Amino acid sequence: MFKKISFIAMMAVLSACSSVTNYIPFMGNSKPVINLDEDKIDQKSYAVAYASTVQTYKGQVKDDYDVNSFGNGVKQYYEGAILVPIDQVKAKLASGIDSNVHAYYSGVVFASDLQGNFSRLSQTCWSKIDRPSMTQGIYDAMIDLKKGKARSEDDEYISKGSEQLLQSCK
Repeated sequence: MFKKISFIAMMAVLSACSSVTNYIPFMGNSKPVINLDEDKIDQKSYAVAYASTVQTYKGQVKDDYDVNSFGNGVKQYYEGAILVPIDQVKAKLASGIDSNVHAYYSGVVFASDLQGNFSRLSQTCWSKIDRPSMTQGIYDAMIDLKKGKARSEDDEYISKGSEQLLQSCK
């Protein structure tokens, strides 16, 4: 009798745990770093970030790569939360560090380098970029690369967005 009650109690606890993600925000979210609503995404910022990420990291993102740490590094850089100079972050990358810390710092450096590339297009180009959309594009690209299903540069959404950015940064 005690075994039956214990079994029923254990099953009740397990089913409660599996449904707790429905009640607590951000738990069970398939994109825990950033998950913008579609209507909040700036196409030109997203598209260029996505395409740049795929071009840079294609063939390098394996199943065990910590895309969430990478995405958090990008997000925190664009939010202005990285207070140390990028040269110090690059130096940390060169030293032997844990893989998830390495992924985080790699995200910070990638975000910085991408920002620098926009500044080379024109002095005002970076001011026309939506940082959350950039972060979303980079993060989505890393997730897709990890799955082996990245969009190509010929994807209509990516190519139109890239063209919009080139027009606005002339």
